[in-house]
Amino acid sequence: MVRSQRERLLEAMVRVAAAKGYEATTVTDVIEVAGVSRATFYEMFDDKAACFLEAYDAVIDVLVAHVTSAFESAAEEPWPERIAAGLGALVELLAAEADIARMAMVEVTAAGDDARARYRAALARFTPFLEEGREYSSQSEELPADTARFAIGGATSMIFDEIRAGRGPELQRILPDLVFAVLMPYLGPEEAEDEMRRVTRSRD
Repeated sequence: MVRSQRERLLEAMVRVAAAKGYEATTVTDVIEVAGVSRATFYEMFDDKAACFLEAYDAVIDVLVAHVTSAFESAAEEPWPERIAAGLGALVELLAAEADIARMAMVEVTAAGDDARARYRAALARFTPFLEEGREYSSQSEELPADTARFAIGGATSMIFDEIRAGRGPELQRILPDLVFAVLMPYLGPEEAEDEMRRVTRSRD
């Protein structure tokens, strides 16, 4: 019973923060949506921020697992195609789950220093997918140490802009652009554009 109440509170935090924005969200909002008492909330969380951070961590776990599954399912394919598969899974999930998308990509940036630190740590969890790109790249020795971070930053900036503009459900539309943004530092513009076109053709 305790576990289910905690899960309900975490899910309620995701839904309310996405709908109202983190700053406007109150503990009262969360417990009303969760159907849990205020006393129970404070037995589990110190405050709104603690609940938000735990909910955020749970959301990121889901996103990373979804991307990992898609990436590993394409294990027999060349690395760029596995990256495209992982990105495809990411935008598919974010497009289908508007609340998760807004909470994970937009509201976290308004939730204080601890939340922004979690956001940076969350992005770092995606770097292992890109490290293989160093071996795949013909210019591996010239790549900066932070190449993966740059590539992820470019892609997440594009996703952030789409979600903030209310176009989260249409995220799959920018998948070819995301593929280009992530692969270009490793493959160069021409090969990355070839991959972008391949992704576009596969969706037609």
